[in-house]
Amino acid sequence: MSPAQRLQTAFNGGVPDRIPSMPKVWFTLAANLLKMDVADIVRDPVTAMNCVVDAAMAMNCDGARLFLNPPRNVKWAGDKLIEVDDAGNPLGEVDLAGGLSTHLDDPSRFDPADPHCMAFNTTWKSHEPWIKDEADLQRIRVADKACFEQWGYGNIVEDLKAKVGDRIGLVGDCDSATMAYCVGLRGMMQAMMDLLDDPSFVHKLMQKGVAASIERGKFWIDRGINILRLNDSVGNMSVISPQQWREFVGPHMKEVCDELHRYKPGVKIYCHICGNVTPIVEDLAAVGLDCIAPLDPLGGVSVKDVRRRVGKDTVLMGGVHTLLFTRSDTTELRKASRECLNGNGQMAGYILGSGCALPPESTADNMRALAEEAANWRA
Repeated sequence: MSPAQRLQTAFNGGVPDRIPSMPKVWFTLAANLLKMDVADIVRDPVTAMNCVVDAAMAMNCDGARLFLNPPRNVKWAGDKLIEVDDAGNPLGEVDLAGGLSTHLDDPSRFDPADPHCMAFNTTWKSHEPWIKDEADLQRIRVADKACFEQWGYGNIVEDLKAKVGDRIGLVGDCDSATMAYCVGLRGMMQAMMDLLDDPSFVHKLMQKGVAASIERGKFWIDRGINILRLNDSVGNMSVISPQQWREFVGPHMKEVCDELHRYKPGVKIYCHICGNVTPIVEDLAAVGLDCIAPLDPLGGVSVKDVRRRVGKDTVLMGGVHTLLFTRSDTTELRKASRECLNGNGQMAGYILGSGCALPPESTADNMRALAEEAANWRA
């Protein structure tokens, strides 16, 4: 099997020729592995997308996630990367230690009525929330799938597909529809308070997130990408309660899954929820997700326990402690990988991967060791 066939077979619940591997490669790690200037990735969405895929292929991964980024004008000021406007005036500093978002000095530059701002809302941060009240919420304009075509992302995806062929499976990122969406627009503390103080507001905001994720998903599907990723990295039991997840997150996640499955029967959807998901494992399958990921050991999740609870037919992905990828020796990484593979205990329906995004300091040796352990394991 080719890597693309192997990954698709695993997501379909079938038996591949070997277990595929797909750790989460973020831009900063990809730049380090390929010895690229991270500023080039921030500037150009073509470079960014190709960088992640090229790094994943170089590490013998079977799959790579495709993230849509806006172009940004940036320049180095010493060791700081600064985003500037067309006239060269500084807009804010890019967070090199985090998600490469720009902290805008002037929050008024973000307009929720602009679909481009909303499509890439996590690209920019501020000391105040983007959505302050009901009036701001009503101004939100969701970018539909046609917007991504107009902005040129369709051509970028087609060029990338032509370049890689079936040498790697490609996964489309649908961003977040739920808690991470609220946190991005309201800030962590305010989003948490909203759950208690204004549940109606939370549901209305998540409905905007649902619409945004569905449109992004339809864009990927129209471009032939049949594995999709949702994100809700704060929708875990380290942050909210199982009851809050079932009240707020689950129903809206189900809306996204139902609509995208209706739009393209056979499309496969998973959600990246790192941290502790043990109390909601069965719920994750019930809302329509085709795969449970990333089984984060930092949240106390184990592949063996999840496999025991959901049975043999649910697809699982992830499970390896992220910090092991930074070690100078591959011994611990290999041991942890084998524990995950043995915990899954079958060739069908499993993708070996990391419990969350890999640190920028992750080594090529450890990433290749992950792929080797996946390739050598047999039930």
